[in-house]
Amino acid sequence: MAILEIVKEPAEVLRKKAKPVTKINASIRKLLDDMTETMYAAPGVGLAAPQVGVSKRLIVVDPQDGSGQLYQLINPEIVKAEGWVKGTEGCLSIPGMVGDVWRYEKVQVVALDRTGKKVWIDAEGYLAIIFQHEIDHLDGILYTDKCTNLRPVSEDGEEEEEAEVAEVMPEPVPQGAGEPSAEGAGQAAAEAGAEEGEQVTTGVSGERRGSAAAKEE
Repeated sequence: MAILEIVKEPAEVLRKKAKPVTKINASIRKLLDDMTETMYAAPGVGLAAPQVGVSKRLIVVDPQDGSGQLYQLINPEIVKAEGWVKGTEGCLSIPGMVGDVWRYEKVQVVALDRTGKKVWIDAEGYLAIIFQHEIDHLDGILYTDKCTNLRPVSEDGEEEEEAEVAEVMPEPVPQGAGEPSAEGAGQAAAEAGAEEGEQVTTGVSGERRGSAAAKEE
């Protein structure tokens, strides 16, 4: 495994829609492992392939909540979502800044694992926020596109007293808000040769909500 360079905004690759993985081979698995090592070294709780300069639909996630659960996902999609929660987020590709972002409180993610098996992950709270943040990266979306109260943090991670306010996204209205569509869900997975899948249910305590600034994604 190797530690890769994390690209920073305004790198063009961060604004491109990443391409689905159509073949899972040794190079894809090595990239997932290198991304994992890079995430831990940063340190962070999630990393998407565009953040290391590769425009492919790959993410790695470890909420570091004591569960020891590492997710290495290929062609992930959010197929169900409910509720709203507002949290503070940072990003390894936008160092030194945090902002407040409205996210779904619960999501279901469908993806392929490193062996090509289709998996469904039910996540809530902090883990759900991380998945949404990383999947946004695959569509060329940064948290700063959605955040309010964008502000600097000091080197020790404490927020500066003087906050720069960037009103980008108002509080969402849950009724009628765009739910992720299940139409086409899993198509990219099928293209990569998905096997029969398994359900992975993971819940993260709401006490972790809003703490994403402590671990950048």
